[in-house]
Amino acid sequence: MSGAAGAFEFDAANEVHARTLARLESEQVAWFGTIGRDGFPHAVPIWFLWHDGRALIMSEPATAKVRNVRANDRVLLHLEAGHDGEQLSVLRGTAEISPEPSSAWVERIGDAYTAKYDAWLQRLNLTTETMAERYSALIVVTPHKLIAW
Repeated sequence: MSGAAGAFEFDAANEVHARTLARLESEQVAWFGTIGRDGFPHAVPIWFLWHDGRALIMSEPATAKVRNVRANDRVLLHLEAGHDGEQLSVLRGTAEISPEPSSAWVERIGDAYTAKYDAWLQRLNLTTETMAERYSALIVVTPHKLIAW
């Protein structure tokens, strides 16, 4: 990846960092920002799983976000404003498309993904396994900077 060196290290003793980590583990929707081939920002709501200090996003392989990540690895992951509208958390970082398809990750993340999204998956008549087959491109986001208050 060509982005900034080194992943961001969260400090659990820092109140803002701790709150952001808790939200990364619990929130179901975030906004994922990439840079389009026209040079303009492209942002879409996504489901994600926070795993080992990175955000994992399953995507259909022919989407703009996958194409954009392949062309430019600089991205944003933006959480909603929180219940009071004042808990802003934006991760700036880099992303890559895993060489392994999402289905290969199910053994490592399947239980956590199902725990987080089971009700939503059921409404869509999906399981984590069928989700991983359809959304076979796995985007791995490595944060380099936290912008939060």
